[in-house]
Amino acid sequence: MTTYTGGCHCGHLRVAFETERAPDSFTPQACQCGFCRKHSSAAVSDPDGKITFSANNRDDVSFYRHGLGLTDFMVCKTCGVYVGALMPYDDGTAVANVMVKTLDDRDRFTQPPEPVVRTEEDEAGKRKRRRAQWSRATFEERGA
Repeated sequence: MTTYTGGCHCGHLRVAFETERAPDSFTPQACQCGFCRKHSSAAVSDPDGKITFSANNRDDVSFYRHGLGLTDFMVCKTCGVYVGALMPYDDGTAVANVMVKTLDDRDRFTQPPEPVVRTEEDEAGKRKRRRAQWSRATFEERGA
């Protein structure tokens, strides 16, 4: 596994993306919902990989929910950078994606983002797709 690290501009919200895939094999997904378009999202994930988000303090992060309210869109409260989306499940597990532009090695992810529209997707469909396509994920507090 290779770990790609990154985070928000000020460093309060960090991310580690573990994958065996080469960076140029990913086609970032550019969701076309209003929130993602405003943030120029380009998300990657690997169902065989893992994403770990961390912050010194949970209060440094805005866990914004919209749409069906299933997912925490993690935005740094200090600098405003959208780092990734994390969807928890009732069994205590979670899946996530990460915004390519927040990774330190973002220039190695060379494929252009592919626009995706999922406005017709219901809750069951969204959960099933994300469980199959997104990475296992955790959120950790590092402690200040």
